Amino acid sequence: MLGDIITPDLFASAFRMATPLALAAIGGTICERSGVVNIALEGIMLTGAFFGTAAVLATGSPWFGVLMAMVAGVVISAIHAFASVNLKADQVVSGTAINLLALGVTGFLMERWYGHPGTTDPIKTLGPILRLTAEGGGFLGEVWRWVNGIFLTHTPIVYITVLIAIFAQWAIYNTRWGLRLRAMGEHPRAVDTVGVNVYRGRWVAVLMSGALAGLAGANLTIEQVGSFTENMTNGRGFIALAANIFGRWTALGSYGASLLFGLADGLQIKLQILRDVIRIPPQFFLMLPYVLTVVVLAGVIGRAVAPAAVGEPYEKKG
Repeated sequence: MLGDIITPDLFASAFRMATPLALAAIGGTICERSGVVNIALEGIMLTGAFFGTAAVLATGSPWFGVLMAMVAGVVISAIHAFASVNLKADQVVSGTAINLLALGVTGFLMERWYGHPGTTDPIKTLGPILRLTAEGGGFLGEVWRWVNGIFLTHTPIVYITVLIAIFAQWAIYNTRWGLRLRAMGEHPRAVDTVGVNVYRGRWVAVLMSGALAGLAGANLTIEQVGSFTENMTNGRGFIALAANIFGRWTALGSYGASLLFGLADGLQIKLQILRDVIRIPPQFFLMLPYVLTVVVLAGVIGRAVAPAAVGEPYEKKG
C-alpha cells in the first residue's frame, strides 16, 4: 500500500499545491520585511483569482488573465498600503477588512456579471510546458520516470515561482533595495535619517506582495482548476502566512515551507483515493494541511524572530 502512496504523482502534486502558497508567502516575506503585516493575502489571492478568470472569459487569453490577476492584486493591496502606511491604521484590522471586502465583492460581481452565484463557466487554461513520456525499462528507466513525473510535468507559473523564490532571496540579501527593505523592518527611523523614504519603500513592498498574491490566485484558476468558485482560496492565504513565519521571513525558506504544506495537501488527496483501503473518514484527510499549519506554528512561534518594527506604523518627525 505504501507503494501506492509514495509515487512521482505525490511529489508532483506537492509542487503544484505549493505554488500559490509560495507566491503569497514570498509576497508576505517582502511585505513584512518592510515592517507591514499583510493579513490580506487571502483576500488578494481571491481577488486575483476572480479577475484573472473574468479576463480569460472576456478575451480567451490565459496570459492576459494572469496579467489582470496581478493588476487586481496590486489594486486591492494599495488599499492596505494606504490604510497601513498613510493612515497608520492597525495592520491586522486593515488586512482582515480587505479579506471580508474581497469575499463580498467577488460574490457580488459573480452574480452581477454572470447571473448566478457559485462557479463560473470553464476557462482556457495554461497547460504543461513539457510533454515528455517516461519510456524504457531497468534502473535508468525508473529514474527517468521519477524525474519526469516530479519535475517535468508542470505549468508555467510553477517554474516561474521557483525563479521568483531564488531571485527574491538574492535581492533581499544582496542588493541595495534588499538592504533598505530589511532596514525598514528593523529600524525605520535610522533608514529615514539617511534619506530613504520609508513610506514609499513600504508602499512598494505592499504592492509587490499584492502582485505576487494576485499571481497566486491566477495559478489557482488559470492553471489548476480552470474556473472560479466563490471563496475558492479556502484559507490558503493564512497557510501562506504560516509558511512565511516557518520560513523565517526568507524567500527560499517560505518556498520550502510551502512545499511542506503542499506535500500535506497532496497526501490528503492521495489518501482520499485510497480511503476504501485505509478505512478512515475522509474528513480526517481534509484536515491534514490545517493540522500541519497549527503544529508548525506551535513549534516555531517563540523561536522565529520577526523583524523588530513589523506591525508598527511609522510616524515621520519634523
